[in-house]
Amino acid sequence: MIRLLMLFAITTGFLQPLLAKKKDLFIELSDGRHLSYAIYGDTSGSPVFYFHGGQESRLSAAFMHETAAQLGIKIIAPDRPGIGKSSPHPGRTFEDWADDVEQLANALQIQAFSVFGLSGGAPHVLACAQFIPNRLLHIGIVAGAAPYDYKGTKKGMWLPVKLVHWFASWEKDKQLRKFIQKDYETLRDKPEKRVRQLQKYLPKPDRNLLKAQPEQAWGFITGSLESYRQGIEGVVQEWKLYVSDWGLDLAQIQQPIELWYGNKDKMSPPYRGYYYQANLREAKLHLLEDEGHFSLIRNHLDRILQKMKA
Repeated sequence: MIRLLMLFAITTGFLQPLLAKKKDLFIELSDGRHLSYAIYGDTSGSPVFYFHGGQESRLSAAFMHETAAQLGIKIIAPDRPGIGKSSPHPGRTFEDWADDVEQLANALQIQAFSVFGLSGGAPHVLACAQFIPNRLLHIGIVAGAAPYDYKGTKKGMWLPVKLVHWFASWEKDKQLRKFIQKDYETLRDKPEKRVRQLQKYLPKPDRNLLKAQPEQAWGFITGSLESYRQGIEGVVQEWKLYVSDWGLDLAQIQQPIELWYGNKDKMSPPYRGYYYQANLREAKLHLLEDEGHFSLIRNHLDRILQKMKA
């Protein structure tokens, strides 16, 4: 029954815009790799690039479709290397991502655009802010990851999320791979178990969201499972990047950045927002009461997208 409900949610409501009208889109990059992406919202609207969270994919932006369309915004959601249908990029850096995004913008004949990202999308946003600043109109980070090496980087974090950070930081990646493989197998074989875990262990604002809108949970499952389309390597690579030297200098970033954090978030706690506010030249922190990791972007999407619109 649960699997039937999952299928119903995916095919009749939450992802219908994607399944009904979206085609697999990709460009060939200068080094021969393919970069896959999806487009949501108003196809002739103001261009906004969205960078998905860790263990997510281009499909994870499907929930934005209707809101973006109403606001006249075109959401461009690329898969990162090794994720979804984008080619792997061994040894990639966050700076490399800024180059990939610029090539995608050029291919789409978009001169100026906004960028925002959720969670693990944060360093990818910052890379664009540092390395292609002249292309950017507005910049936003929602419940964003922060550098691994500042004091208190894991303060207020949920233990399972702390664990995967620790595993990723170990020189040998056996435990990290074991953790990621288990996540993939649960999503693939027992999605209803993952939904129950989300409903049981997430902070109250996230649980309330999933209770009121169960299709959001299945949308999350769909986007996360797609991140493993090519296996676990792309996800493992991302986790290693998160806990390595980002190769970014926040002091070089001159443009204003909007920061959005929920005070109940245990995956990317609000302390990370305080860190960015203190270390970016021009950052505005929106600390939202009674919001978690998933609820914030869904409950305040209209407000966030308004800030990103040209």
